[in-house]
Amino acid sequence: MQKNLIIISILAIGFSLSACEPHRIEIQQGNKVKQENFDKLKLGMSRKQVLFILGSPLLKDTFHQDRWDYVFYLKPGNKAVKQSRLTLYFEADELAKIDDSAYTPEAHESHKTDSGRVINAPTGGGHGH
Repeated sequence: MQKNLIIISILAIGFSLSACEPHRIEIQQGNKVKQENFDKLKLGMSRKQVLFILGSPLLKDTFHQDRWDYVFYLKPGNKAVKQSRLTLYFEADELAKIDDSAYTPEAHESHKTDSGRVINAPTGGGHGH
């Protein structure tokens, strides 16, 4: 009788563990550009004004110093990856072009964890966040 109880306990523990999905950590990289900050961008702004609103860009290419890339990547545990990219072009220290073709504002929004808590992911460096 005791032998059967041990076997049943071991099987029950085995089945309960096999149903568990492994916990995966959340990975976030880059600049979080909220829609409200994106809306503040205007052509003709200086680099300093853009830095104040968005912070430092993730990518500054030494060969293309007039291009700033604000890239965001979020892999929330076991869920789908969220990505976004905003590219700004400057001419003579003024914002000349905004390429928002790969900008997805919903990728930057706060998200809820499984426990229901709202998590605000840290933003890229700079002011104005």
